[in-house]
This record gives sequence, structure tokens and C-alpha cells, in this order.
Amino acid sequence: IRLKQNEGRLMDIAFVNRNGTGFDLATDGYDLVVADGLITMLIHALFRDARAPEGSIEPGTDPRGHWASSLTADAPEGSLLWLMKREKITPDMPHEVSETLEQACQFLIDDTEGDARNVTDVRAIAEKSSIRGRIEAQLNVYLSGISTPRRFTFVYDPNAGRYKLEEIE
Repeated sequence: IRLKQNEGRLMDIAFVNRNGTGFDLATDGYDLVVADGLITMLIHALFRDARAPEGSIEPGTDPRGHWASSLTADAPEGSLLWLMKREKITPDMPHEVSETLEQACQFLIDDTEGDARNVTDVRAIAEKSSIRGRIEAQLNVYLSGISTPRRFTFVYDPNAGRYKLEEIE
């Protein structure tokens, strides 16, 4: 839902992740809170389950996927982070998480309209956290005409079922 334009940015209804286990509409009393549309797109791209590719899961297992992905061709598909939930954290996993985050955000680079029109690149740098069973990443979103990227911290803790996305100011 596009609400208004503010300083050249389209604004969306904001989401909040109060307990780290899921997103809900942000409210201020009885009013909905507005937020930057790019952040809303990142939430959909990273925290929505993409459909598992053919042959990547056992037959009879739910391939997941989000119903809204079939509404338009340019909708974010989501990410395949959920496939890593049961995997052991190996030295290669931070690299896999980085690739998965970048793949989930590819539609932002390809989009030429709306909130993603100025996105030229998205790069993720992930590493094993000092907290056991957790991967932490920095997501850099590069915008045309701006020399420094917008930076976000991303935490994925499949064991606790928690995740977080915050912009680094």
C-alpha cells in the first residue's frame, strides 16, 4: 500500500518485529505508522519463504513459498533461508547465507520502478556469530547517485527461530 511520498521516497505501512519471531503492522495508538518502502521490500524479500527449487527437498515435504509471489511477475519471491534451518553451521554457511540474501534481493536490482528503481547493487557479508547457532550479516544496498550504501544488520538464528533487520544509521 503506497501512502505518500516523502523527500522523494515512497512510504509504506511500517512493520515491527517486537519479539524477533515475526513481523506485524506497526501502530502508534490507533494509527498505522509509515516507513520507507525500501525497508518494506527488504522485509518481504528476506523473511518470506521462497518456494524450494525442484529436487532440493525430500519428496512429500512442503516446498513452502508465499501465495503473494504468484500475484505479479515482479513480486519478491522471498528467501531460501528456511532450507538452512536444520543444517549444521559449517565454515561455508556464512558464504551460503550471503549468497541467499543477495539472491533474495536480486529483484531490487532488476526493478526499474517504484522504491527499488534506484537500487544498483545489494551485497551481503555474513559471519558466524559469537552466539552459538547464529549467523550475522551486514547487507549493503547501493543506490544510484549516492556514494555510500544504505547499510542494514541482519541476524538469523534458526535454532531460536529469531531474526532481525535494522538499518545502521
